[in-house]
Amino acid sequence: MPNFCLPVLALVAASLLNAQSYRDSSSGVEVLEFVPSTLQPTNLYFHFSNFTADNRFVIFAGTEGAHAQIYAYDVASRQIAPVTTGAGVSASSACPHPTNASILYYLRGPRVYELNLVTRNDRLIGEIPEPRTGGYQQPTLSHDGKSLALTKQRDAANWEIGLMDLATGAWRTVITQGFRIGHVQHHPKLPIIFYVWETGGFAPQRTWLVNDDGSANRPFYYTTDPKQWITPLKEWATHEAWIRETGDMTIIIDKVGIVIADPSGKGRLLPGDYWHVAARPDGKKLVADDSKGNLWLIDAATDSRRLLATGLRDSVRAVHAHASFDRTGRYVLFNSGRTRQTIALIDLSTLAP
Repeated sequence: MPNFCLPVLALVAASLLNAQSYRDSSSGVEVLEFVPSTLQPTNLYFHFSNFTADNRFVIFAGTEGAHAQIYAYDVASRQIAPVTTGAGVSASSACPHPTNASILYYLRGPRVYELNLVTRNDRLIGEIPEPRTGGYQQPTLSHDGKSLALTKQRDAANWEIGLMDLATGAWRTVITQGFRIGHVQHHPKLPIIFYVWETGGFAPQRTWLVNDDGSANRPFYYTTDPKQWITPLKEWATHEAWIRETGDMTIIIDKVGIVIADPSGKGRLLPGDYWHVAARPDGKKLVADDSKGNLWLIDAATDSRRLLATGLRDSVRAVHAHASFDRTGRYVLFNSGRTRQTIALIDLSTLAP
């Protein structure tokens, strides 16, 4: 993996170089909040690690002034620098390459770019084709590293998942559906794509898999146990994420617990009232928050849990923690609204046994 240093651009204010630590009053854990108050930040969605492949930089989205940009935080130096400039950046669409530390994918509307973090050169990979009315979501890299899984809204009633070839920019439709598609994630090891029927309410079947050649579209996680539903005709599975090394998936069953399911949909339940969950790359540890604003570290085998942080929604109730791990399992990254909207980091290696 290349060893590189992002130059701090002249436009970066001195305030962007500051980070602030505090010790949580309930857990005793030290938490680092590394985004200044002048920037409105959010971490990337948690279905993949927000860290570059060499674990040196955290990639996140932020808005300062008129435009959203993609930023990089240097874990060692605690410096922050923007890695994109100009208008039209879909900052939350950023996707760090899982094995090449210098590569980042992102969108400017329907245009899909590859950014070299060393040279700062952009390469236009291609454009999501017509018909389209928006609905672009975060890309994920295919299992073979040759394509990006992407999505679009075709028209008022139809949505589409496609694969864009990284070498040629060619678009290949995988599937179209007559409902809103969300949470599109290519499996890290297999030629399959996960997606959900996104409703915010009634979903006869929320979770789906389709082979990335468009064949064998089928339900994914499904249960006939009425305890898995809180109200009639509502499937409360949500906030799903593949586990990179095991190929399993973590799923929240609202007010019931965490399901760890294999690609066949067979799963086991860790009971608890959680809101979002993500796994360490090896699947042995989980990080999950609850709606009260607490953050937990959970052992996937024993279901033992440890409180990491509290008060994440004290000042900004709209904050979703969307916590995730780095590439090695040393750090936990999450959004916090403890005193303002910010991003926070916990170094798990500093925790007492």
